[in-house]
Parts: sequence; C-alpha cells; structure tokens
Amino acid sequence: MVTHLLMDDEKENRIGGAVGFNMRTGDYHVFKAKTVIVAAGGASHIFKPRAVGEGMGRTWYAPWSNGSAYALPIAVGAKMTQMENRIVLCRFKDGYGPVGAYFLHLKTYTQNANGENYEKKWYDHTKNLVGEYIDHHPTPTCLRNHAFIQEVMAGGGPIQMVTKEAFQDPHLETVGWENFLGMTVGQAVVWASQNIDPKYTNPELTTSEPYVMGSHATCSGAWVSGPEDLSPPEYFWGYNRMLTVEGLFGAGDTVGGSAHKFSSGSFTEGRLAAKAACKYIEDKKAEGIKVSEKQYTDLKEVIYKPLENYTVGRNEITGGTVSPSYISPIQGLQRLQRIMDEYVGGIATNYMTNENMLNRGLELLKWLEEDLENVGAEDYHQLMRAWELKHRTITSQCVTEHTKFREETRWPGYYYRGDHLKLDDENWHCLTVSRRDPKTKEFTMEKVPVYHIVDDKKEKKAS
Repeated sequence: MVTHLLMDDEKENRIGGAVGFNMRTGDYHVFKAKTVIVAAGGASHIFKPRAVGEGMGRTWYAPWSNGSAYALPIAVGAKMTQMENRIVLCRFKDGYGPVGAYFLHLKTYTQNANGENYEKKWYDHTKNLVGEYIDHHPTPTCLRNHAFIQEVMAGGGPIQMVTKEAFQDPHLETVGWENFLGMTVGQAVVWASQNIDPKYTNPELTTSEPYVMGSHATCSGAWVSGPEDLSPPEYFWGYNRMLTVEGLFGAGDTVGGSAHKFSSGSFTEGRLAAKAACKYIEDKKAEGIKVSEKQYTDLKEVIYKPLENYTVGRNEITGGTVSPSYISPIQGLQRLQRIMDEYVGGIATNYMTNENMLNRGLELLKWLEEDLENVGAEDYHQLMRAWELKHRTITSQCVTEHTKFREETRWPGYYYRGDHLKLDDENWHCLTVSRRDPKTKEFTMEKVPVYHIVDDKKEKKAS
C-alpha cells in the first residue's frame, strides 16, 4: 500500500516518488521517480453506510476505495476541486442492486406505495429550488433523488420499481436476472431470502449513503491541467492531467472536473496521463530531483507507528479488547462515519447540513485526526486498515471544507445546505478549489470560473 508521496528536496513543489509497505510481508518500499501518476480509488465508507451490523462492508462502490486518490495529493499540497460534489444513488433496498440497467433495458419505472407516479407531484417544488434545470432531459439524477426523498418524507414510501410488467416477457426476465448475476449477486440472494420474485412483486428501492468518486457521476478530485488544444490558457500548465504539484499526474477517480469517465474513460485518461508524464521527462523537467534518505526514513517511522502503538498498548489492557492508549482501525472508521453522517449530510439527516453542523464536523474531524496518532495495528493487515482510515479522514476533511465553502444547494438529492436551500447561479456558477498546506494542515478555498467550451445552444440541439 502506498501511504505517502515523496517530494523533491531541491525544488519546491516537485514530486520525487512514493513510499509504502507490502501488506503481506511488511517490507518497506521506497520508489524514487521522475514522475508519479496517482490512479488510486475514490472514497467509499467515509459516510456511515446503510448496511451495518452483519451487513457491514456492503456498499455500491468498492469497499476498498479508501480515498487514497485524494489523500495522497492533498497531503503534499496539491489543489483539489469540487470535493463537495458527492453522489447518492438510487438502489434496490438492502442489496445495493443497480437500477440503471432496469430503467434503460427493461423500461421499468418507479412508483410510490399507492401506485402513483410521484415525480410529477414534486415538479413545482423542485423548480422553485433549481429553476430551469428541472426541465433538462433526461432529468438530472440528483433531482430524481430529490423527488424520491421528498415523497418518502411526505409519507408516500416505500418507493418501488415496477418490474411486474417487464418480467412478463421471458427475454426481459432473463436480462433482469442476468444483470444481477453479473453485477450484484447479493441482490438476488436478498430477494430470495425475502420471497421477492420481481415477476410478481415490485421490489423496494432506497437511496444510498454518499460516495466521493471522481470517475463516476461526481466532479470531485484533483485540480489538473487540461489538454493544450481545448483548455483556456489559465487552465493549461504545460502537461495534460498534471496536478498543481510538478511531475504529479492523475487519472480516473483522482482527477476532478471530469465526471462520467467510468471504466473506459478512466483507462483512456490513464493513457493521456502516461503520455504527458513521458513528455514531461523528455522535456527534461525532471532533471536534478533529489530525495534525501532522511525524508523516507522519517516516513518509515510514521508508517509503522501503529504497530508500535499496539505492541505497547496491549499490555495495558486488563480485560476485553479496549485499550486506554490506542484505538483500533474499526473504532476509528465507525467514528469517522458517524461524524460525516450526522454533520456533513448523510442518511441520518436525510442529506441535510448547514454551516453550524459543518463547523462542528470539522472540529470533530480535527480531534479524530489527533487521536489517529494513537491508532494501533496488531498485524500488517490492520496496518493497512489504519492507513486506509488516515486517508479517509484527510479526504473527509476536504469534503467538509468544500461543502462549507459552497453556500448553495446545487445538487438537491445528493445533499442540502439548509441555510442556503436554493441553487444560486448568480454567485456559485463556478468551480470550487482548495489547497491544504502540508505544514499547517489548514485549508484555503477559492472560486474559479466555469468555461462553457461547447456552446449551450449547440449542446442542447445535439442532445
């Protein structure tokens, strides 16, 4: 697992490599490099999931996506963008089974418990919040979520997917089952355990906990240089997909401002980043990099400290497993998830937050960060869990800072600013950018312009 990036000792703000450890043998690895491409995963499990207890670990996005795509560049002072733009997904209840294939291929639709099309009844309410965006086709996902959430709050739940009609067709029935057998087998098991056959019973839907995934439907991620042929001059600094740290490149979840890459877009972005990184080296921009032994030796001590915390702290346990001097990774994770859930717009508050809640969340995250100096790991697997937790915590701080900075509700259905409940294009039709100072660990925020490279009229005509 890569835990830290190395920086050039000779030139400020230039990358020098990375360090990490082998999760099976515990060996320490130092990678000195002329360029580094971060293509790690986004952030699952920073918000408390709906699946808890015996279902813990069940999510829609990969449970091993621990925010390294964001934490690694944040820690060295790279700028980030749109980190407030989390996603909440409509999914089949309890199994997180996907609904998109059912909508697209089976032409299914949703209804409330009384068999009514509830989305229409929330049109005026939604238009009051977001204006003309509700009239876009197809309806933006967050606005469909908003109608779902409002209907449930108004007493119209549970919301159901109407499958009984489509499943009368033997071909569509096969497609429906194969979709889960190929993507979410657990959903089929859940239905079987609850005697639900979608041919005869319309299954229940729910909304998920929030995720931060820059390769999917959110624009969260690192602030990177765009391509030379399309970018405004101030948004191109020499090499496509290079972060604001020289020689550091990103792809997939790492890169912000480029949602809907999914799998094919992410590996394409990886090729773009790799070619740009090679050009950076060919242009002799990586000459003279020096990484001192002290830098990676100091990091080694930091990385393995949780093992020492456990070895010393376990001797103080007089009964059970709770130590007075260290916390376990799972304890820290559950604490992080509760903070994010209750203060930053999770399921506990129906995705609602405000400045006071966010300030309290930041305070609690700061205390958690301090306590994580005392996280303990009994083996190398738990050492990995400890560093996953640290990466999730850094990512969560950034998400909270961005959510506080954007004083509007741009994505109702993903989250709500209760103190700024409407979309505000006059003041917030912009991108948000942050930077965390590596020394003080304090965030600074700024607005940057959105440039519509594709003409609005042409775009509407094309759609």
